[in-house]
Amino acid sequence: MSLESIYSELLLDHSKHPRNFGKLDETATSIEGANPLCGDEIEIQVKRDGDKITEISFTGTSCAICTASTSMFCENAEGKSFAELDELRELFHRFLRGAELTDEERAKLGDAAALSGVGKLPARVKCATLVYETWDVLRKKLEEEAVGEMRK
Repeated sequence: MSLESIYSELLLDHSKHPRNFGKLDETATSIEGANPLCGDEIEIQVKRDGDKITEISFTGTSCAICTASTSMFCENAEGKSFAELDELRELFHRFLRGAELTDEERAKLGDAAALSGVGKLPARVKCATLVYETWDVLRKKLEEEAVGEMRK
């Protein structure tokens, strides 16, 4: 079995059986993201302890690439700090632009390495990166919440 076929199977598995799919309870912080070019709409919900993600999930309707990418991100995000997720975002963008990654960097991407072919499809890059762009907005919201909590 080729690496490409393994990656294709992994992408399909995450698309058909997304990890961390569903809503968290009302104490979670959430944010919506959309890609009007494809019709992707996701909502990410998180719970945190300081700057660490303790729980994360998502809901929405999206194409196979967006669903798989969001599933992969959420599976990889739990237990990570905001800074680690920001690093992951930058790494994923470099990866899609064709940067050569070290084995350690590929390991950090986890299952998202299965999205290697997406970079060759410019119209689909936005589908794969929507979760990372949505994370960026959510991180800012979480930081604002933390500042508000400190003021109390």
